[in-house]
Amino acid sequence: MKRLLLCIPLMLLALCAYATGQAGDVIYINGKRMELLGTPIYQDSVLYHALKDALPSDRSITSSNWDGFTAYWSIDGNKLYLDSVRYEDYYPDVEVFVNKSIPSGTLFRIFNRFSTGNRIEASWVTGKLRAAKGQVIYYQHTGYERNYETETILDINHGKVAGTKTYNNYVSDGFSFDQLQHKGAQDTLRKILPLHFERYPELANVKRFIFKVKRARVDEKGNLLECDVEIIKPEANSQLAKDIADALKAYHPWKVYFVNGEYRAYGTENWTMPYFLHAN
Repeated sequence: MKRLLLCIPLMLLALCAYATGQAGDVIYINGKRMELLGTPIYQDSVLYHALKDALPSDRSITSSNWDGFTAYWSIDGNKLYLDSVRYEDYYPDVEVFVNKSIPSGTLFRIFNRFSTGNRIEASWVTGKLRAAKGQVIYYQHTGYERNYETETILDINHGKVAGTKTYNNYVSDGFSFDQLQHKGAQDTLRKILPLHFERYPELANVKRFIFKVKRARVDEKGNLLECDVEIIKPEANSQLAKDIADALKAYHPWKVYFVNGEYRAYGTENWTMPYFLHAN
């Protein structure tokens, strides 16, 4: 029960933090520094709160780092280790931030159940961790919803590395609905969707309709293989939805993101937009 009660404020904090892009932890794999897109310390709420209690209350906290600390990790001998935890201390007299580390004695006191010799073995961590480096190729302003040119997926089982896989991600040129954020966007949309509105007499007195594209899937050449279209307003129209889906699949090329072994239609799927029946 105690752990459950501790998890409730932790979950609320996570929801607030994910409202903006979050800075990741740091991990060293084969001696190379990468960004760890996540915070494995969260997996044990007791450890998380003990760590926060040990940090200075006046440390720097930003919208991209709601906890005000960064954990440093490494992979050594197929095991995940926590090496240090760092934070920024603010000196108002001189208006500077100084990067500091939690003293090793304090860190080992907090993680004493996981200390092996002079190291902290992260055996409380289980699941897939994502480490990244290079340029960002996809970004959403929330949590860790972003992808990099190079990402390594670590399969961790109680602190041990059960497997790793590295991907070289990329984005190809093509159209996506998130590009319709400019003047003349409706002209572009009409070229992509050359619909014959005489087929839909129920739209005769309608100025616009709104549709949503869901579950879009593309291939490596920019072909839209499948998608679901839903007419939101003025009313559901299965024939119009089918015609829009057919027109979208006939268009080429669509923007393609190759991310961790999958071709994804970011900026095309789960997109809602208006279609004006007459030019303004």
